[in-house]
Amino acid sequence: MLFDRLKNIVRSTANDLLEKNGLSDEEYTKAIDDEYEKEFGSLGNDSTSYSSNFDTEYEFTAPKANPKERIYYHTLGLEEGVSFEQIKTAYKKLMKAYHPDRHQADPKKQKWAVEQSQKVNEAYAYLEKKLGKS
Repeated sequence: MLFDRLKNIVRSTANDLLEKNGLSDEEYTKAIDDEYEKEFGSLGNDSTSYSSNFDTEYEFTAPKANPKERIYYHTLGLEEGVSFEQIKTAYKKLMKAYHPDRHQADPKKQKWAVEQSQKVNEAYAYLEKKLGKS
């Protein structure tokens, strides 16, 4: 479908530029198809040929990242692969904000702060152990 659209665009652009140069529509269409085929390969109309060509020419493999590790970086509000100093700074900042003692006046907020601080502590402990900074 995309290639047919591209073919039509090439054809219309060439038509505008060359104004057919006295060729009949059939001759002109054949000339455009030949040029297209020479440039981009076969004009097959079945979508399987496009997808199979794409799969064999271009292989994409997603990075094998640990999803648990991604969650820990996200918990600390960081991008993956940052330095340990940045991890430590983010940990201190979050613990200062989420420490349960700061929310003693409201039991609901204190419960939420306990949950958040546990998540932050778990993330920091994992990354600290992984990066060997005990």
